[in-house]
Amino acid sequence: MEAMELKEHRKPASPAHPANAEDRGHDHEKSLRMRKRPLLAGALACALLLGCVPVVSAFTDIDHDPHAAAIRQLEQSGIVGGSGSGQFKPQEKLSYAEAVSLVVKAFGFNLDRLRFIREPLASQYFPGMNDKAWYASPFLAAAANGVQFPKDMSPGASVTREQFADLVAQGIHHSGDYSFTQQAVVFKDESAVAEPYRASVQMLLKLGIAKLDDGKEFKPKTAATRSEAAAWINGGVTFVDKMNEDNGSVQNPAPSVSPLQKLALTASKLSDKVQEVKVTAQAPNPGYGLVITGIEFSGTKAILSVEVVPPKPGQMNPQVITEVSAVTYIGSSYTPELRQTQDEGGITARPFKGGILPGKNAR
Repeated sequence: MEAMELKEHRKPASPAHPANAEDRGHDHEKSLRMRKRPLLAGALACALLLGCVPVVSAFTDIDHDPHAAAIRQLEQSGIVGGSGSGQFKPQEKLSYAEAVSLVVKAFGFNLDRLRFIREPLASQYFPGMNDKAWYASPFLAAAANGVQFPKDMSPGASVTREQFADLVAQGIHHSGDYSFTQQAVVFKDESAVAEPYRASVQMLLKLGIAKLDDGKEFKPKTAATRSEAAAWINGGVTFVDKMNEDNGSVQNPAPSVSPLQKLALTASKLSDKVQEVKVTAQAPNPGYGLVITGIEFSGTKAILSVEVVPPKPGQMNPQVITEVSAVTYIGSSYTPELRQTQDEGGITARPFKGGILPGKNAR
């Protein structure tokens, strides 16, 4: 199936390999700052205007599903397309490949505004991935727009609720420039949420996109269903469209001088095919972070772009020089280099949107 369009496809059967899911930064725990991207405002507005008109769905198995309205909305918007047999199969588990394809399509990830020296391939971002696999295109679009993936990700494996929450949160994060602050949601199994996903899970709970069950549990390790996925995606798209409508056009700020100094790069060979690349810098206090925002492949070179993660708003930090770092993985055949702009000894953050290379991944 062309993944979560949701059409039936054979799930890839390859094993998982480690990837980069490190340190996404802490800047969206209480405040989100995102680039605006027009989404499905027209389709959603149309649906609102025609709200009194019954929506006829091609799906025959969703009438009693609690998320039937969200599924129909995404169907009308062209985001989901079912299995081809008139069924949506709402209670089936969602594969990681389907999840990525759904997020890419819903939040408009593409390569239109990115510039490459040569034709980009999924295998450049995911060493070992089959470039002819049906899921290669959405994985390429996601990676090229900075989406990060867990180390144990396998396209054919079922995506967990915490993993899908993270993908949806990243979709929202890359779709606009908003800020909001809300009190953290307390739930029973909060400690069971893996550290890299906690901010994303909190974000979706705060926004009301994801819900706790009757026992006040999120069940982060449970596989996400197609029904839940449709509800979360519809909620994310609705939030982005509403925020864009309320805020109007948001302009990206001009690059400014970075507070980080002494940017450095080191590479360590992990195997004959993969090497770890670590970027370090000195920050004026421990509130700052560093993130790799893109990798451009040019011949045998892998040129990394980095940006600064600012401290949380209102956070008090001791003024102590602190080393910050970010890690990614590339093929051993590439020579890593840094792309940076120097200004008075500092690093200027670049708006470059090449993709994060998650590293060793499934074929």
